[in-house]
Parts: sequence; C-alpha cells; structure tokens
Amino acid sequence: MYKHWKKIALAITAFFWNGCSDKPSSSEEPIACTLNMECPVYGVIYDCENEEDYQSPDIDSKCNIKPSTCGTHYQCEDGAYCYETTKNNADVIYCPDEPDNSVTYSEKDFFSKYYIKERY
Repeated sequence: MYKHWKKIALAITAFFWNGCSDKPSSSEEPIACTLNMECPVYGVIYDCENEEDYQSPDIDSKCNIKPSTCGTHYQCEDGAYCYETTKNNADVIYCPDEPDNSVTYSEKDFFSKYYIKERY
C-alpha cells in the first residue's frame, strides 16, 4: 500500500473532481405553466384590420382568411405568455413581453426553466 500511495491519492482526487462542474449550480426551481391547446371551432380564422369588421355580415369580403391551425400556448406563473412557433426552420417557443422585449427559447431551454402543471 505504501508503494502505491500516489495512485490511490490520484484516484481519490479524480473521483471528487468529477463531482465538480464548470457551471454554477442553479438553485432556481422551475416555474409552473398551464398548457392550452387552442383550435378554431369552425376551421376558419379571420384577420381583420378594423375591430367592427369581425361582426360584419360580409366578413369574407372585408377580412383575410388565415389557414386554420391549432396552437399551443403556455400561461406561466411568472406572468409569461408563450406560444410555439417556427423561426429559421426550427421549432421554438416565443414569449413576447413588450414590443421591444421578447424572448425566444428552444424547447430544451424553455423546459429547463418552466414545467407544465396543468393541461387544458
């Protein structure tokens, strides 16, 4: 044993060093979000410039029709309202806050900060 003390010391040091990380440990708990899946009831979404055109009987001539798709939205306890979208051919989660302040997360980054508490 006396003959191999350097190897033993090196092995013990390597074992404890392996537990160390370059990243600071995060003590922040993930924030809860509610997941909402929203789909248009009739399969048509209108995009109108004037608010009153949504109630117009000739809405088809006054407004543009957008293709109907389902949307995934996250309402989080920290006040964030985010939705899934595609940006630069990648699926991302976009969280607009103010016109000049918004955050775009990859799915991995979003779910490292938030978790789904409820689904609707």
